[in-house]
Amino acid sequence: MSQEAAPLDPPLGWAAERRQVGFRRFVWTVLLAAFALWAVLAMIFGRSAIDLARTAAAPAPSLVEDVAGVTLYRQLGQRNEASATSGIRLYEGDELATSSGSVASLRLFDGSLLQIFPEARLRVDAARIGRINRAATEARFTLLSGALRVSITQMESKAHTVNFVTTHGGVALVPGEYTIRAGLDGTRISVWEGRAAAARGDEIIEIGEGQKIVLPADRRGFAILNVLDNAVKNPNFAARFEEWTPWEDREQDRTDVPGTLDIDSPTGAGAPAKALRITRTSLVDAHNETGVRQILERDVAGARQIVLQATVKVELASLSGGGYLGSEYPMMLRLRYRDRRGSEQVWTRGFFYANPENRPVGLGQRVERGVWTSIEMDLTDVLGQVSSISSIEVFGAGHTFDASIGEIQLLVD
Repeated sequence: MSQEAAPLDPPLGWAAERRQVGFRRFVWTVLLAAFALWAVLAMIFGRSAIDLARTAAAPAPSLVEDVAGVTLYRQLGQRNEASATSGIRLYEGDELATSSGSVASLRLFDGSLLQIFPEARLRVDAARIGRINRAATEARFTLLSGALRVSITQMESKAHTVNFVTTHGGVALVPGEYTIRAGLDGTRISVWEGRAAAARGDEIIEIGEGQKIVLPADRRGFAILNVLDNAVKNPNFAARFEEWTPWEDREQDRTDVPGTLDIDSPTGAGAPAKALRITRTSLVDAHNETGVRQILERDVAGARQIVLQATVKVELASLSGGGYLGSEYPMMLRLRYRDRRGSEQVWTRGFFYANPENRPVGLGQRVERGVWTSIEMDLTDVLGQVSSISSIEVFGAGHTFDASIGEIQLLVD
């Protein structure tokens, strides 16, 4: 005969049920805590994955090309420099430096080209390509000194910037053509094509095609100019001889009268408001040069364009053409400059109105006598190897002469 289980006493049944409820609560608590932990980990992992996708980038070396002359490079963490040759790869932290008379090019990962001119030093701060997100692509350099021509190409399906820093400020450049110069007097950034955003402290200044921004060394303000600005000060003689120094060179051992310099307010068609008039009436036909000089010391390494303009008038010249040796004109312009190797060079142009004796005129240009004539000379090819223009001279040369000049402009970027 079977026996039935004895029922639990009421107090014992209540305790068992309470244990079961507590166990279920514990299980749910553990499950909820595990879910919460999973959610937190998933969120952290998701954010990390997003950050990784956003910032992951692979190093992209820059390739040295077209080395001419002595060019050196220094790897990150190294004290000594080594000779750079075409094919050398530069990574983040590496530096490239050109010596006097030397040039080199640096090809970036996107095909952009940096042309580095003599006595320049460039450091690669960042050069990387985004693995997943193109926004992680970065190209950043420091121009410690010297001049660069920058040609930035358009990356497929996305515009990007190449960033440069100098001691005077920074600039971000989009695809286009630029010139950057970092010197003792400041930094000049010229925009030939594209646009640039320069940073000066907390201020961002944007400039477009055909403009140039000058960041002075004293870090006080900035100037936005045309991409070609006039290197000559007091070019129209409005302040008379200010910025100009008169000079004279006479023939030795032959006493004769000196030349004279005056600032006139000429009249007539095409006349400038003010002009420098240079005259001389020789007594014994002795050679003389009389003129004014202005010290420029303008860095033009890598210049894309150099243009000389002026308004001239020649009234009188006793010598035919360019004189006996082709170097005596009633009005002359002379530039003294240094080439890439630091050697002093001279460029000269003279103006005359007649050459009945068929004298040499290789340095000359004929103008109509007594007529104000606008002169424009593109010197970009002639001065293609120039590193800096030291001075400009305006003078008359020969025996007896009378000529005037105004509105002198030496336009450089």
